[in-house]
Amino acid sequence: MKVPEGDSKKNSKEDSVEKPVGRSKESTQGLTGAGENRSSYHLNVKSYLDLTDPSAAREEGKFVILTKGKNLHLVLSPVALTPYHANIVYQYLQVEGRGQVEAVSSSGCRILTKGWHVKGGGYYNVQTWLHTLTLLGKSTAFGKYEAEVLKPFLEEIPGLLGLPSYFLELK
Repeated sequence: MKVPEGDSKKNSKEDSVEKPVGRSKESTQGLTGAGENRSSYHLNVKSYLDLTDPSAAREEGKFVILTKGKNLHLVLSPVALTPYHANIVYQYLQVEGRGQVEAVSSSGCRILTKGWHVKGGGYYNVQTWLHTLTLLGKSTAFGKYEAEVLKPFLEEIPGLLGLPSYFLELK
């Protein structure tokens, strides 16, 4: 299935903030690693829901990990906005003007823009009473996420999502 041409326009960050399912939160702070315990990736984190909002007390959703060159993109989204992992890829790349995507379905999608790669996906769970953000499972379309690429950023990721006192658990 081809993506409708009307959906290929670039949206500003303000447009994504006005989604009815919640606010978008994005951090593009560079966390370029140095040393054996750090990654050589520059980390970009995006959530299509404000995880600091009290109504997200036990939020669950899906996530994907994308790379382009030395940039690592961790993108979280509630199921209400993006029912399939491929929808997250489409939203992040096509709708926000980072790249072009076609054939979005439950079985995946095709990224037309060179250099972008999906490094798997899974589910996330936020438990405010435990101060825990958990990434787990796998994407049917893209497979199990590569936890090794996230390990150097275990302490930074919660803070970039507005949850600085949270523990990130990779399962």
